[in-house]
Amino acid sequence: MKRMLMVLSAGALAAFALGCEPQAQRAPVWTNPLPPAEASLPADPNDPGYVLARMEFGRMAMLLGAYDRAEPRLKEAFDQFEVEHENVAAAMSSERYKYYKGETYERAMLCTYLGILAYLDGNYNDSRILLSRALTADRAAVVNEKTPAEVGEDFGLAYYWLGRTYAKLGDAGNSAIAFRKATTPTPRKESDAQREQRDDAKAAEKFQKDSAEGEAWTYQTFTDPKKPELAVEGIVNLAEAATDLESAPACLPDAAKESPVLRAAETAGEFFAPAFQDSCNLVLTVEVGRCPYKYLGGISGEKTEFGRSLILPHAVRVYVDGHYAAPAMGVLDLWQQAATQDRIAEKEAAQTTKAVLREVLSYAPYAGSAASHWDVSGDVRHWTMLPGRIYIFAAQVAPGPHTVRLEMYDAGGRALPRWTTTYYGLAAPERGEACIFLEPRYDGDNRLPAEDVQKAIGAGANPAAACMY
Repeated sequence: MKRMLMVLSAGALAAFALGCEPQAQRAPVWTNPLPPAEASLPADPNDPGYVLARMEFGRMAMLLGAYDRAEPRLKEAFDQFEVEHENVAAAMSSERYKYYKGETYERAMLCTYLGILAYLDGNYNDSRILLSRALTADRAAVVNEKTPAEVGEDFGLAYYWLGRTYAKLGDAGNSAIAFRKATTPTPRKESDAQREQRDDAKAAEKFQKDSAEGEAWTYQTFTDPKKPELAVEGIVNLAEAATDLESAPACLPDAAKESPVLRAAETAGEFFAPAFQDSCNLVLTVEVGRCPYKYLGGISGEKTEFGRSLILPHAVRVYVDGHYAAPAMGVLDLWQQAATQDRIAEKEAAQTTKAVLREVLSYAPYAGSAASHWDVSGDVRHWTMLPGRIYIFAAQVAPGPHTVRLEMYDAGGRALPRWTTTYYGLAAPERGEACIFLEPRYDGDNRLPAEDVQKAIGAGANPAAACMY
């Protein structure tokens, strides 16, 4: 079976926003980053960074569409999961010297990516094994007796693809179970969930207010008849383009005469039904935002804490050839995975002991100077190139190439017009399915030629930060 996986990215090339320092712009010259990155990978499997380096490279290669280069490196990382490695240096000093095998959700993501690649190669039994290993990795997040078992059963992305895999293997019973489990919500403390919802709503409201000011200035500046030299052809007043989920249009102005969408699903119940999934010939995996990050805490930086990255898109509507098809379904939030995994008590206790001993020795005669240089810090390494949140869209559409447009909305249901991203020529086959990975970015549909970028900068526009998540 010919692999049909694609990765399409839309980067922020030239956006207008307020509050950022102007930066010099140059015409982009693309060079393939994979050869030097691959050449720099640690060759020794005992190198503490061996696994993480391959995780990062594999993800980079996938984002560039080089799946044949990604798969063997991810497999090399996977092969080290069961290998025992010495961690003497980490035991005596900083955790960053420990052999890194990833957090539970990082290992689950690696297995999931390998499982999807096997699926797309037609190796369905290998896919089943790898996706099951992803779920095993997720279950390792449950260590404490009081932790709900659902914490280890909520890796929806792996369950979704396992459902498709079992269907290919003719196992309808397990396929139905996997699709049902793909809807398992991550159990969270109600207070934590409510606080995060308030934070998201507050951030989204501020972003909308700041954006409105920036959009008004942008449109006025580059449509000013008194300054024809600044005119940007085709510019749209995005302040007026804002809508919300309640008033989202059923068709776009340039919609095709007839909708190519033959069957789609509005609700999770419809979407995860095996019969519906079996009918789909177009499957889009939409990855947005940045993954959780790590930072040091404790009296001597001995603890590793997780930080939550702001992800503005909270809902995704999909249009095919200008006709509304359906929402993309959320199947994974990596922050929720990070926030609910149990911390290993033994490791935490060991780190605390080292920090306390360091503090005590720092006041002891003769030992104080040496103790002050004793590094007992935690480990902030993480798989930086992972997305923050993942959605799936699947539908039955007319065979042939299509234009797919993603419209995104914030926590308050308000449109994020600069997150709109359009992909052209996504082909749905007559038989089987096209499985396509999309990584929309801020200003995906707002690319400007280099000369227009220079005009904008000269007029006082400030490029938006590339981290508008």
